[in-house]
Amino acid sequence: MRIQKWHVSGRGIMKAIGIGLIVILINAGLLVSTQAIPKRGGTLRITIPTDLTQIDIHKINAGIDNQVLVMTVYETLLTYDEKTNIRPFLCESYKFSQDGLTLTLNLKKGVKFHNGEEMKAEDVKFSLDRCRDPKLPGIHMDDLKPIMEVKITGPYQVQIVLSKPMANLINLLANCVIRAIAIMPRKAIEASGNKVVKPIGTGPYQFASWERDNKITLKRFEAYSSADGPINGLLGKRHAYFDEIIYYVMKEDATRIMALDRGDVDMVTWVPYMQLDDLKKRKDLNIFKGVAPQSSHYLFFLNFNHPLLSKLEFRKALAYALDRNEITKVALWGCGKPSFSIIWPTSQGYSPEIEKLAPSYDPTKAKEFLKKSGYNGETIGILTSKQYSMYYDQAVAAQAMWNSVGIKTKIEIVDWATHMVRWKQGQHDILSFSMIGRLDPIAQAWVLGPNNYYGYKNQEVFSLIKAMEGTLDQEKINEYYGKIYEITTKDIPFLINFYREDTFAIKAYIKGFDKFDIFKTRVWNLYSDK
Repeated sequence: MRIQKWHVSGRGIMKAIGIGLIVILINAGLLVSTQAIPKRGGTLRITIPTDLTQIDIHKINAGIDNQVLVMTVYETLLTYDEKTNIRPFLCESYKFSQDGLTLTLNLKKGVKFHNGEEMKAEDVKFSLDRCRDPKLPGIHMDDLKPIMEVKITGPYQVQIVLSKPMANLINLLANCVIRAIAIMPRKAIEASGNKVVKPIGTGPYQFASWERDNKITLKRFEAYSSADGPINGLLGKRHAYFDEIIYYVMKEDATRIMALDRGDVDMVTWVPYMQLDDLKKRKDLNIFKGVAPQSSHYLFFLNFNHPLLSKLEFRKALAYALDRNEITKVALWGCGKPSFSIIWPTSQGYSPEIEKLAPSYDPTKAKEFLKKSGYNGETIGILTSKQYSMYYDQAVAAQAMWNSVGIKTKIEIVDWATHMVRWKQGQHDILSFSMIGRLDPIAQAWVLGPNNYYGYKNQEVFSLIKAMEGTLDQEKINEYYGKIYEITTKDIPFLINFYREDTFAIKAYIKGFDKFDIFKTRVWNLYSDK
């Protein structure tokens, strides 16, 4: 190979460098001029498929309330980076004592509530005590029982004193998807008789109004001061570009899409799966979908008090008769991840290999187990609701598959409220349902614990859950979690079918949305370039 030699004088070198710098500067200028600069102002209009249940986040277990209010109006002590690692947020740092019985939280200074007061240790103690108060009743009164006391050890420091090590405490302090431990101002809540008359938090947007079954309006909080620095998941600067955010309650799929077509809204959540392909063709829209870390898994709960469902052979017959790939196509138009695993598909502990442990579609095996179970043609009920179409669709698909191997079933459709009550009271044979995913393995395994609603009892699983709760060693937790999953593949406590993809249709002029926002939409990061 010939190497070309260049001889340049000192003046030539300086001239070349000068020309190079000019080219670089020109290119940089061109780059800046072609990039959209986020601007403030306007209204972001988002649809939601159901209304808020209430505004006291310490009392509620509904995902929709957390979707609208948490990390917008309310914020949490800890949160997630882009890899869903837990990081400090309203606190600067946290540390467990050597024995694991005390968690010390050093709070940020200068954080303002929407009423102008500064967040201090007394507010954090009040919030932690309130969300576990049985008189409220707080949503965490059971899972925070190991907390003996929350102590104020300085104006910006609190200590959580435990009766035993609590592995998932930091998960609970970080959770923003459901059952969030939001920090509220003590004086304001106590002044209203311990009632949340109007949500007051530390978030980039403040609560303005709620018109039931119509809309929720949030306004930019101009004095926002909780976060700074580069954006990394839910960490970093929260710009709050829009003046206000309006969530419109639209319960029907068709209504949401019509509103998008008319230009009445900018973003639609829960986009109907059957319309995704057509919507993708539109130049005025961007479509996002994916299985998020907290993605709901859709399943059938089996009542262990039922004479047939309590038999392992019959449960195996049910399991081997189901084609999870086909059920996913029917219920989600293929927009999901077929899976039997309680370990969610986007977690670090998941591997395609674990699916091989699960009962796969095999009608011949299903018939063999059915014969061993002593089944005599009894009709088994499937309880479902049409509030979410996937509940009904997976029930219809499963009914056909079970019928093909000789299992008779009858579908019963009830309203959503009845569906929820009968789930909690175990009043069903087979229940078509879904569970919101949890990043915390202990919370994800709750449905297998001693307090489950459908009568499942396995002392080995109970012991493994207890072992997870009693260690701070993440590797040990993952080991126990894996063992629990293996047991579910043999014991068939329930039948998981798939993990649902979350879907968003967003007007092309709305910028800033990326894949992480499928997990938790950072509305403060979005802006309009119209």
